[in-house]
Amino acid sequence: MAARAQVQFSIGRFVIFAVLAFAAIFYGAPLLWLFIAGTRSRDSLFTGTPYDLGDWASMVQTWINLSSYNSFELGQWALNSAIYAIGGVLVSLLTAIPAGYVLALYNFPGRRLILILTLIAIITPSAAIVLPIFLEMTLIGLNNTYAGLILATGFFPFGVYLAYIYFASSMPAGIMDSGMIDGCNRFQLFLYLGLPLAGPLVALVAFFSFLANWSNYFLALVLLSDERLFNLPVGLGALIDGAGALSNQQGGAADIPIKLPEAIQACIVVVLPVLIIFLVSQRYVRAGLLSGAEKG
Repeated sequence: MAARAQVQFSIGRFVIFAVLAFAAIFYGAPLLWLFIAGTRSRDSLFTGTPYDLGDWASMVQTWINLSSYNSFELGQWALNSAIYAIGGVLVSLLTAIPAGYVLALYNFPGRRLILILTLIAIITPSAAIVLPIFLEMTLIGLNNTYAGLILATGFFPFGVYLAYIYFASSMPAGIMDSGMIDGCNRFQLFLYLGLPLAGPLVALVAFFSFLANWSNYFLALVLLSDERLFNLPVGLGALIDGAGALSNQQGGAADIPIKLPEAIQACIVVVLPVLIIFLVSQRYVRAGLLSGAEKG
């Protein structure tokens, strides 16, 4: 019996490590290539092996070409991305956390319907709601504005459901009664009892909201027409497409110094903030994911 259990345990561990190794190679190898390729020149990208390390001079020249284009428009796009992402995170937190709290701890007419609609909103493809959002923002005069994209990206049903699961499974049953006995109203219960206990939840919702807002492309492409308001994905997409940077040919726009090396460094600019934030906040994200795994 012990030998059989040992065999099963070993097979289970082997499967787990095999899946993790496959995931590390499948996702890690392209990411490693991306950072290495950002140091190489255009010629070396086509003549060398995939993981050849470039030189400092080529990397610096590539960055100069990318950053100096059109009076450092890249910096404006990065600032716009930060504004959209931070604004969207704040709106998501201000709406998703209280909504999940109320859905988890109070019974009221329509509660079940709201939960069902929240789940439907989660699984609905984002492309399906872009046109209604565009028409709505146009109607209220917020199309092609910072506020319009922030409000659109602040709609975060996944955060509402995360908050619902967290409060439903992790909120001590007696703490609400104790607070009411002490004279707290419902808003005070949330402010002084629910919110202080929701630190891991806030970190988790903020992380996923930032990730979605920072990499937002299609919605930003539809809502923004002014090049000065572009975020990084839309701005770099338009620049790279216009310059023909991803073409294998030597052509493209000759007056635009954006070629394949610049396109690679542009991708690094988009990926690097998310990677840094994940590495810094992974402890809080992991705590949020595990919160509520056991009730009580």
